[in-house]
Amino acid sequence: MRDLRVPALVVGLALVLPLRARADDVLHLGAVSVDRPTLVTLGVQLLVSGDDNRNAQVGVRYRPVGALAWKTAMDLFRVDPASVVGRTVPSQFAGSVFDLQPDTAYEIELHATDVDGPVDQTLAVQAATRPLPADPVSPSPKTVSDAASLQAALDAALPGDVITLLEGIYRGTFELDASGTRDNPIVIRGASEDGVVLDGHGCDCNLLEIHGSFVHVERLTLQDALRGLRFKTAGIEGNVVRRVHLRDVTVGLEGDPDQQDFTVCDNVLEGRLAWPFVYADDGGHHSGGNDGINVKGNGHVVCHNRIVGFGDAMKVEQAGARADDFYGNETLSAYDNAIELDTSEGNTRAFRNRFTNSFVPISFQPTYGGPVYALRNVVVNVTEDQLKFYAIQTTPPEEPNGVLVLHNTFVSPTQALYMGGSATSHHFAFRNNLFVGPTPPGQDVVTWVGPIDDGTFDYDGWFPDGTFDFRGAGTWSSFAAMKAAGIFEAHGVALAPGIFASGLVPPSAYTVTMAPQDATLASGSNAVDAGLVLANVNDGFTGAAPDLGALEVGCPLPLYGVRPEGIDETNEPYGCGGPTVTTPPPPYQTIQTTSLKLKDGSSPSTRRISFKSSTAGDPADNRIVAPTAGGPGDPTLGGGMLTVYNAAGSGEIVTVALGASGWSILGSAGQVTGYSFRDPDPDGPISRVRVQADRILVKGGHTRWTYILTQAPQRWVAVRLALGSARPWCAAALARVSGSPPSSVGSDKVGLFVGEKKTAAPLECPPTP
Repeated sequence: MRDLRVPALVVGLALVLPLRARADDVLHLGAVSVDRPTLVTLGVQLLVSGDDNRNAQVGVRYRPVGALAWKTAMDLFRVDPASVVGRTVPSQFAGSVFDLQPDTAYEIELHATDVDGPVDQTLAVQAATRPLPADPVSPSPKTVSDAASLQAALDAALPGDVITLLEGIYRGTFELDASGTRDNPIVIRGASEDGVVLDGHGCDCNLLEIHGSFVHVERLTLQDALRGLRFKTAGIEGNVVRRVHLRDVTVGLEGDPDQQDFTVCDNVLEGRLAWPFVYADDGGHHSGGNDGINVKGNGHVVCHNRIVGFGDAMKVEQAGARADDFYGNETLSAYDNAIELDTSEGNTRAFRNRFTNSFVPISFQPTYGGPVYALRNVVVNVTEDQLKFYAIQTTPPEEPNGVLVLHNTFVSPTQALYMGGSATSHHFAFRNNLFVGPTPPGQDVVTWVGPIDDGTFDYDGWFPDGTFDFRGAGTWSSFAAMKAAGIFEAHGVALAPGIFASGLVPPSAYTVTMAPQDATLASGSNAVDAGLVLANVNDGFTGAAPDLGALEVGCPLPLYGVRPEGIDETNEPYGCGGPTVTTPPPPYQTIQTTSLKLKDGSSPSTRRISFKSSTAGDPADNRIVAPTAGGPGDPTLGGGMLTVYNAAGSGEIVTVALGASGWSILGSAGQVTGYSFRDPDPDGPISRVRVQADRILVKGGHTRWTYILTQAPQRWVAVRLALGSARPWCAAALARVSGSPPSSVGSDKVGLFVGEKKTAAPLECPPTP
């Protein structure tokens, strides 16, 4: 990678390796291979020998087969097998080409040069990205309506079967042994995502267990089980999970070794751990076996999922994994890691994700040679290390090797960058990142404990100024002093205040629950136009040079989390140079549940409801704005409607009309600040509603409030509030989890439901019963 090469640096405690005699400084080329293709990336490896002085380079160009114009990608990364412990990797150059189109054949040209030969040789290879998952070519429709007919259909399944589940609750556990084929997968599809519920009823089990290949699971909900979805057989391939809702599970989805080419996209996963409960609180008790998405093997695509409440939100868990993509994902919390790329070998990629509220967001413990990419991720509210450059404590230790950290944004409440592991980190590069810490700085702006072997930092932005402590590499009292030393950040910048257009700053402590944030730079920030051009990564920049951080000013924002219907890899926006799409607003505006409590005592007169939503600091699409006086949402003219219902399928629902006569304007006629409802009937079911900017409050109860809690558990309760004919608000919360081990038993029982505090706005409003 030409743009990332600077003189090698070995600092800190010496890493003692056998010295090789420089027997051959001339580069000798071997075979070219292509990793398993994904939807939007292709990874290549060029085996080499010689070049003992490591001054050779391999440039990359690519184009669709039949096209005339070439595009340039980043130079391949030089893998150093001598410093890899725990896995044998060949001497090679390797790297990835990003932002390709699905189901497209490409020519990739590798141009190898070495002044010692001299060597000037071009090699070419063709490879195709894989297509988007499709329905069977020869479909055979089947319809089921209950648990027994579903299991019977699974037992009899053949390639091409499309098993449609009618709406309802399917209680029990389910298993599929059969495989589909590449052209005729077996499809298990709900009539609607939230209307079809597979309910494990608290089982210590795999709710849906799949043993075959080419199986699609789509548009349904799996709830209340130890594991939601389990792919149980080593080596199976081509399985798909999309637009599935997994909730109240300890593990969302888990695979087995040597599986390949899964597509896990556009799902919602809700686990049982609540922020700010983190690894340090119980010594890591929930760091294993509490995963949101756990894939093993090669060629997997994990994209555009929304994940909250797990130990590790996402991971690839197989030594030597290659060509696994994680992109567009939205994690709202992670007790440990938002993503683990641990023990992967090369061309594994985490790009354009947004990670909020994480203990240690991105983990490389370890990586075996690389390149392993962390690219254009937005990371906000970090407990400890932003990036986990840690080792497996074998003898000698297996240490991180070959990591590329490019164009990420980190906003943290303790330090701009902290890396507390003692492992030596080998052959890595940081470019064009933003590291933003608190003001005033804590103990240091940067603390990097472990030794560094050929690791480089340049073109990064840092805030605030203060102590930069890289231990053996040097400790400096200011950014200017570090820059003057000539070791790190020759072209980096100390950032001025006012970095982000939204006013984003770190929270006061990690225990604050942050909503996903817009990390677009302020137009006047000195992070604008301060980056290094990296081909195929940022060559669509808008100004004089690329901006630092994950987002380029003036470019379309990427989509995080579940995409709207009709948006996929062929048309989704991902920045300058990518598509621009617009979608109509949904019928409901979703908002957070700050608090929700339902009570149903021995007497109907003791029933109560209280609900609160406070949205200050939430994304613009999820903030409460009081309707304009005299407009269609003015409740003094059109009244209102409150609906509270069970969203897990058990059927409870209460709807209360809030007549116009009970509403009054807050503020003055010239400056309306909101609306207040007081029921003139003292026995009415809803006594008070208040709507203001970023705030809704509801209180009520007594005999005429008819939400009955005679059966447990509720699991998931939703609230809708409509004023006049304006678009209604909608919130939903799972039962609150507490204790060790975490449980909702105390908050979801006969007579009581307490929702999880500060539950983020749901992706979509759950359907009513």
